[in-house]
Amino acid sequence: MTPKILRFGYVCEFLIALIAIFAAWSEIGGQPALDIMHWAWKLGLSVALAASIVGYTAALVADEPLWTLRSARWMSVIVIIIIGIGVVTYYYALQADTGESDETGTVSFLTGLPSGSLRT
Repeated sequence: MTPKILRFGYVCEFLIALIAIFAAWSEIGGQPALDIMHWAWKLGLSVALAASIVGYTAALVADEPLWTLRSARWMSVIVIIIIGIGVVTYYYALQADTGESDETGTVSFLTGLPSGSLRT
């Protein structure tokens, strides 16, 4: 294949990998954990994982044998990033399970009376 076609294929693979990562992350990790997670964690880890997947594919395409030192390095990077995603998701899942709310625990109600009149 020509380098231009390979580059186009890698860009398409990167974009498809991003979609797959976000879809799988919300299903596996749970949407409540992702809702309270800072956006930088989601963006950074997903882009790093998608780029690592493309790097692994490029290493496989570049050499004839299936397992080379380069492809093994990319696979180890993928595994490390997936472990990082799991740790960050687990931390935010614990934060979501604590059920912390902004409520003070007091009960307020309205009587419908003007503030100056009291019933006795």
